[in-house]
Amino acid sequence: MPNRQTSEQLHQLLVRVKQLIIILANRILLVTEPLSQRVQQTYRQEKAHLARVLEPQKAKWIDPLWNNIRPLVVPILSGIWVRTREWVVLPILSLIERAAPNQLARWRALPQSRQHSIIIWLAIVLTILFLMAPDRRSSPDETVLHDPDIIDLSTDLIDPDSPTWVIDVQPVAVMPFSETLRVSGKVEFDEQRVARIGASVTGRVTEILAMPGQEIDRGTVLARINSTELGQTQLAYLKARAANELAANAYTRAKILYKEDVIAKADLQRRQSEAETSAAERRAMADQLRVLGMPADQIEQLGKTGNVNSISTVLSSLDGTVVERKIVLGQVVQPSDALFTVADLSEVWVTAQVPEQEASMLALDQPIRIEVPALANQEFNGKLVYIGELVSNETRTVPARTVLINENRMLKPGMLATLLISGKSTDRPVVPASAVVREDGYDHVFIAQGENHYKLTVVKLGPETNGVRPVISGLEPGTLIVTQQAYHLNTERKKRLSGG
Repeated sequence: MPNRQTSEQLHQLLVRVKQLIIILANRILLVTEPLSQRVQQTYRQEKAHLARVLEPQKAKWIDPLWNNIRPLVVPILSGIWVRTREWVVLPILSLIERAAPNQLARWRALPQSRQHSIIIWLAIVLTILFLMAPDRRSSPDETVLHDPDIIDLSTDLIDPDSPTWVIDVQPVAVMPFSETLRVSGKVEFDEQRVARIGASVTGRVTEILAMPGQEIDRGTVLARINSTELGQTQLAYLKARAANELAANAYTRAKILYKEDVIAKADLQRRQSEAETSAAERRAMADQLRVLGMPADQIEQLGKTGNVNSISTVLSSLDGTVVERKIVLGQVVQPSDALFTVADLSEVWVTAQVPEQEASMLALDQPIRIEVPALANQEFNGKLVYIGELVSNETRTVPARTVLINENRMLKPGMLATLLISGKSTDRPVVPASAVVREDGYDHVFIAQGENHYKLTVVKLGPETNGVRPVISGLEPGTLIVTQQAYHLNTERKKRLSGG
């Protein structure tokens, strides 16, 4: 009897201890449950955000890395499985065989097809039970609560203190889209309307008559140069002219004397040779003067008067504007020096270097638009007048050019420009530019999910053209997206995530 009473007392003591443990555990769970839920919520938010941010990096770095190390990792894992099977699985099977030999014998007695059937049905039943198990996060409210990319406006619409949200939701449309090629270029002189004018002689600048910005005509004197070379050449011309006249007169007299049989034919031929040689020297010196910039009438005047003038004039070769001057008084110049640049700025070129991969979009007389940042991105319309036939070996580009009428001289050579070249039109899904949100270096749009639920989703889009952007990936035609207030919607989403 005493042993029985002791056993009952011990049993009651164990029951009370168990009850106390259960009560204590319930209290601990009751106190820690809000903290646990908050930790789980924060973990799920950070996990979803991290997965979204790292997804592009995974495709760029992790997947190629796995493909490279896979031949090494797979044999190692196979070896680990073999060792695990030998050291863990087989000992467990041996233990089962000793603990339940009859049941294991009955299992082994079954046909192999029957064993496979039972295993398959068991896997199916477990899968069904797993899918049918309730998931607290499967409800829309829980999804919105734990997904940082989803914003719920349901409460805002019934809260009188919340701002009025005007959300325009439209499906992704398919429309004809012409991709626009943006190429950097610059404004240049029309090479058929520009002249770089230099001196024709070596000398010292004595007078400058043209200033930058001055409008001039063809033949206008731009500067005067004192040239010793010109004076010496004029003197040599006068000597050659006098020698030629003397030789010509001697030849004339020789012809008369030869007819009177006063001189021999050999003397006549000598005089003729001297006259022809002196005439060639005279013509050569006249040509030399023309090379030095003297016109024919001045050369003739020099021969008549004999006045040597060592002053050479620099003349404009076209009508236009003096855009550059590179000389000062007293400067010694050479014929190779460019002293003035004169250009007709009524028309200018806009040139660009187009990458060879995109050169197929170019065609002669193709309409293009030109934006000039220096003129507040003012647009000009033109057409391609030239496409290069060669690809540059250094830059792998093809030159292209258009001509613009330069009204009011707004376009200045050297200005940067952007050429907008439209390609062939094709049907493509597009989204309005106002629907795009830039986040973490990627383009996003808000996709409508249920009533007043909107999810920020990464998409890949092409460059903007006429207010729309073509969809490359991430969206299917007909998907409902937010087309207005996307920026403010994303600002509100980040505000809520930060607890504001």
